[in-house]
Amino acid sequence: MAAKRTLAIVAIAVAVIVIAAAVGAFMVLNLGKRGTIQIYVKDSAGDWSHVNVTFDKVQVHRANSTNDSGWITLSIKNGTLDLVELLDVSALMGEGKVAAGKYTQLRIDVKTATGVMTNGTEVTFTVPSGELKTTHPFNVVDGGTTKLTVDIDLDHSINYANGKWQFKPVLGSVSES
Repeated sequence: MAAKRTLAIVAIAVAVIVIAAAVGAFMVLNLGKRGTIQIYVKDSAGDWSHVNVTFDKVQVHRANSTNDSGWITLSIKNGTLDLVELLDVSALMGEGKVAAGKYTQLRIDVKTATGVMTNGTEVTFTVPSGELKTTHPFNVVDGGTTKLTVDIDLDHSINYANGKWQFKPVLGSVSES
């Protein structure tokens, strides 16, 4: 009986050591891997000569993480961008070093937006939700740079209702390079 008990204790100890070694190896192999993610913004002009949008925050969400723990805030590089100037080009909005791996969401917060119509009328937009979200999955490669370009659809983002101009950011597309 004592021999069976000793054998069971040894088996449990070996299992614990094997599991701890596997977890340690996983952490050593994966935690040190990092890549860079860059978020670019572009758009088309529509009826506007300027649409200046101030971005407050840009975040990415790591796959298989909880909603609270998976969000990583990137550094804002260009806080205010004139979306009309980004007709056929894009501008770096934010970037950061993040752990290599799969990401499932991108969230961009808009703080303020102002515009100038092609006829010269200046407009201050209300920004009801101020949040632009996408569930476009992407990967960050160890030592590499992942570039996401977000096309904000101005034609659908700008609305005039009840005597007020509103900027409700609508995502046109997300491309990865």
